Amino acid sequence: MRAIFKVLLVAGLIFSSVITVADDGEGFPLWVAALRQEALALHIAPQAVDVTLNQVTYLPKVIELDRKQPEFVTSFSAYVNRRINQRVVNKGKQMLNDYQGVLYVVEELYQVPREVLVAFWGLETNFGSFMGDIPLASALATLSYEGRRAEFFKRELLNLMRVVEREHRYDSPVTGSWAGATGHMQFMPSTLLKYGVDADADGKIDIWSSYPDIFSSAANYLSQAGWQAGKPISLLVALPPGFDYSQAQLQLNKPVSEWVKLGVVGVPENALSFPQAAIILPQGFDGPAYMVFPNFDVIMQWNRSVNYALSVSLLSQQLRQDMYTLAMPPEPPALSYQQMWTLQEALNAKGFDSGTPDGFPGGKTQAAIRRYQATQKLPLDGYPGIEIYNRLTSEP
Repeated sequence: MRAIFKVLLVAGLIFSSVITVADDGEGFPLWVAALRQEALALHIAPQAVDVTLNQVTYLPKVIELDRKQPEFVTSFSAYVNRRINQRVVNKGKQMLNDYQGVLYVVEELYQVPREVLVAFWGLETNFGSFMGDIPLASALATLSYEGRRAEFFKRELLNLMRVVEREHRYDSPVTGSWAGATGHMQFMPSTLLKYGVDADADGKIDIWSSYPDIFSSAANYLSQAGWQAGKPISLLVALPPGFDYSQAQLQLNKPVSEWVKLGVVGVPENALSFPQAAIILPQGFDGPAYMVFPNFDVIMQWNRSVNYALSVSLLSQQLRQDMYTLAMPPEPPALSYQQMWTLQEALNAKGFDSGTPDGFPGGKTQAAIRRYQATQKLPLDGYPGIEIYNRLTSEP
């Protein structure tokens, strides 16, 4: 049996759901049975448990998609050019006009700009035209059973049962994305439970068809995550010759005035008093540089991808402008999931600790690349590009 699992008997009948690695679904039915007992022990309504789990199936395709998340394995320029173009901007402006009444009320109440809300809407579901057609329970169960982020997805599956119970969604299964998100703004079940708003006061939180609920829930999330009214998300800036690229990282914030003293160009006068900002280089040292502000960090709480957060900022900016002006410079393709894993292994093997390889370019991997770049007298941008990959994998 390739699926390795641990079974814990409780009162002789109840199993714990501990799965390490499971790539063939062989133990999936037993895992579901164990989760059913766990959900009932948590006092989730039996009808909600049944509706959620009775038709659940193992979806191998979901595991494959988890390894190819476009936010992390697509280059910045390709990611932006695929999601933001003249057609998308025109559609977004039409949506701003079509829903101006409800968007005005939501903006006044939560102080989140309507262009930002519509940018999220466009990026998440193409303005509601495709919200995902995968049974959410099966997607979440598969991801939990598979094991890479088992506890996270198991909690979300249990929260989906609570959503079914609270909203009395017993007539049809909840559908959404392969990653477990649903509705116009692609909320995870826990997000819906915590931040969902019944803005139209009909007694339920409907993020699938009620536009007051949809926009209010998204704005409520951003507001509670720390959105700063009247402040920008990002600014395109220019870096001076000789700039220390090791300073360009999301976790390193300085007063905007200090960045200007270091020679950063393109900062408007009204931003000089902003207390904190970081510089990021989504294409490495020879690509564009962006100054990002606390609102950027708020978006990163929604989706932990720099490409995604910058896209929200760029699309919202285009929606405010009269003309479409976005043009991303080309760049080499991003490393694949397997290449990133190999890069992390190579860094570790050479003594540059990037943590346990996982195929995703997180902060620890970027820090390890910077340490390696320092030994090679390269610009310290921490960018996991093909040149660094080729260097590390070709060295003895």
